[in-house]
Amino acid sequence: MRRSLFLCLFLMATVAAFAQRGVAILPFSINYGVPAGEVTPEMQEYSKKIGVFLQEALYNSVYAGGDTLQPASRTNKLFTDAGIEPDQPYYLDKTGLCILLKVKYVIAVQVTFGKGADKARKEGGPDWYKLTSDMDKSRGFRLEIFSSNGQSAWDYKENYSWNQLIVPNSQVIQPETYARIKKQIEGFLQL
Repeated sequence: MRRSLFLCLFLMATVAAFAQRGVAILPFSINYGVPAGEVTPEMQEYSKKIGVFLQEALYNSVYAGGDTLQPASRTNKLFTDAGIEPDQPYYLDKTGLCILLKVKYVIAVQVTFGKGADKARKEGGPDWYKLTSDMDKSRGFRLEIFSSNGQSAWDYKENYSWNQLIVPNSQVIQPETYARIKKQIEGFLQL
């Protein structure tokens, strides 16, 4: 009896290990650099929308790198089914996210307003928080890849303007920006 229980547990662990392969890109987190009490419902809705847009842009850019990349639509459907909003995954436990998404790695990205956030608020009008209306246009970009044990496997930080990050009127990351992260990301896709 004990032997068959051990064999059953071993088979379940093996299946779970094989089920967790691949990489998922989380919706981007947008940090406006303001206290939580100053984030309006409109800002929060925009964060969700632009976070998914940037997630899909990175997916579209990376997709050629390997077949182990989970489609952004599947990732987002799993989040929706679990009751997780698009602006939440960046702050959640990465081990739990890997289990939920059945992947070995998750790519978490946060875009933050730089020191120009106060200037943008003063000069940008009611829609100052939208990425295209910040006069400074300097954005912090932090990309981290977390393994299924929750450890950060790679951390990349740089500042970009909106046009340096995304090809205008498209849904892909700028080639120069992608070139900086390509080797590392593709290394994780070759599982």
